[in-house]
Amino acid sequence: MITSHDLEQQTDSLASYLPSGRLFEAAWVGDSNFRKLLKGLAGELFDAEGLIKQYQDEYAPDTTNNFISEWESALGIPDDCFSGSGTIIERRRDVMVKLAALGVQTAGDYEALALTFGKVVTVTALSAEALPPYNVPFNPLGLPGARFIIVVQGENLVSGLPPYDVPFDLIVGESILECLFRKVKPANCDIIFRNSN
Repeated sequence: MITSHDLEQQTDSLASYLPSGRLFEAAWVGDSNFRKLLKGLAGELFDAEGLIKQYQDEYAPDTTNNFISEWESALGIPDDCFSGSGTIIERRRDVMVKLAALGVQTAGDYEALALTFGKVVTVTALSAEALPPYNVPFNPLGLPGARFIIVVQGENLVSGLPPYDVPFDLIVGESILECLFRKVKPANCDIIFRNSN
């Protein structure tokens, strides 16, 4: 982390590198020509440090303004879940969420990711045999190819599909959270969203 120093601190820093003795003692005298020379050189260090600090602030995805497009491009935004538009704060949030999603592996990781959207969820893993097949009139539906089921339960999680969401693409108006969970789930799993209220 870069700490900014003012012009006097930069001048003192330069003076401290000089050897001691009568020849260089003017480096510490405020109105001496030698101190003024050091202050002129310190101005360049002050400017360089400011540019490094600005780069540091811009490079971080949670504080950037100038590099937001580069962050989005590196993470594949826009995609199915993130539009790549909105205010700079929304775009930073999307980048941070996408970065956080790269490491999702455990139930706790899913729950922590949901918290970034202000949702408290409980995530459980089941084997495919542990969940009965869906029954829709005249069309029993199972979960083909899934060895495991990830059940995500929370308040107001799914709209219009009580009590379970359907684990395949009948998705209209899906939230960013649901979309992201579907993207980060392992290939041998299906994911089901269930309202707890």
